[in-house]
Amino acid sequence: MFWLEILLLVGIIAYSAKLGGIGVGMAGAVGMIAATAVFGLKPGFIPVDVMLIIMTVILAISVMQRAGGLAFMVKCAEKLLRNNPKYINALAPAVCFMLTTLGGTGYMAMSVLNVIQEVAKENNVRPAQPLTSSVIASQIACTASPISAATAAMFAVVEPMHVSFAAVLLVIITTSAFAAAICAVISSLQGKTELSEDPIFLERMKKGLVSMQSKEEKAKPATHEAKLSVLIFLSGVSVIVLLLLFKNQIGHTLSSRDLIVMIMMFCAWLMYLFCKVDLATIKDAPIFKSGAESLIVVLGIVWFSSTIINAHLPEVKESAVALLEQYPYLLAVVFFLASAVLFSQGSTAALICPVAASLGVDAATIVGSFVACSALYITNVYPTTAFAISCDDTGSFMGRRWNGSFVINHPFFIPGCISLAAAVPFGLMLARMLL
Repeated sequence: MFWLEILLLVGIIAYSAKLGGIGVGMAGAVGMIAATAVFGLKPGFIPVDVMLIIMTVILAISVMQRAGGLAFMVKCAEKLLRNNPKYINALAPAVCFMLTTLGGTGYMAMSVLNVIQEVAKENNVRPAQPLTSSVIASQIACTASPISAATAAMFAVVEPMHVSFAAVLLVIITTSAFAAAICAVISSLQGKTELSEDPIFLERMKKGLVSMQSKEEKAKPATHEAKLSVLIFLSGVSVIVLLLLFKNQIGHTLSSRDLIVMIMMFCAWLMYLFCKVDLATIKDAPIFKSGAESLIVVLGIVWFSSTIINAHLPEVKESAVALLEQYPYLLAVVFFLASAVLFSQGSTAALICPVAASLGVDAATIVGSFVACSALYITNVYPTTAFAISCDDTGSFMGRRWNGSFVINHPFFIPGCISLAAAVPFGLMLARMLL
């Protein structure tokens, strides 16, 4: 029965990867019916904490978007990129890393990908280079953000192990930034040919398929409400971080989940109150719709996966503990593989971190390996990855070497894998020094 249930788990995960998007959650529901009705398993835990954090952070960002704050942040990023075009391969991933770290979701990066490809092609750089590193940097940054669902799920597990939020934050930000920097270097070396020498680009130019006219808009002056919404949102993030950093000194007993949920919803209310946001339009914000999809994905696939895994946890505990004690790097491999199939850092952390803790894995190993929860780029169907490819009209993603026709032969695979392979040992070393 054990192997049939494992086969069901692998089959549903493979099917969910084929469906992509909201279909991942639906596939999880199919698995739940089979697990409970056919195999008689007890339903596992529903990742309520992760879902609440995603919901409230997305709400706050959606209100900020409706107030014009997100457009203001993008305009600031655009100005930086256009004023320093020679450094596009370094600045583009840095901008996306910062936006995601502050916002807690990789969808923040989608707002600047069009700008990145425009600046790249205007400066004879193959857009695939900065777009690749930017997408991966945004995915890695979810493991650096203090308000991401992944970080909250991980910290909820390691906090009882008597580690401070400050030490955890220092490890995950440093490790994630290190990974993003390596990714930027590797991406810039892929396809060294300049854009003007790329035969696919030249052919598309002849056919009139490439627009070389900048779409840069004459910037409308940012409204007072737009700037205020950004200030409110960033203030909320700062308050969350400070309350977690100085939890012992302040003496409060609130968890990271409760703090994020309360403060993000409060920030949303403040932005509505002072930034002239129409409540009826919030649900139509693009970020809000993306967040709703994430909730279904997390609910379906994590619930199903936890049902199968928890049913057999006692059977694998003894051997797993021995393996992880001898080879702590294996936890990073589990994080890597789980995130690749679950398409969510938050889902991966919510599923794997409690299991790792129950197996006796120490806090340093969990925190040091945490960056490996970022393997959403393994296939090129994740929303930010697919959007990066679709927004590039130069054809720099279309070469036989890069077009994804063999699933992994796309520009995201090598930089992403190398960056995580280098970052995990660095993170483990840093965690053992600080935790």
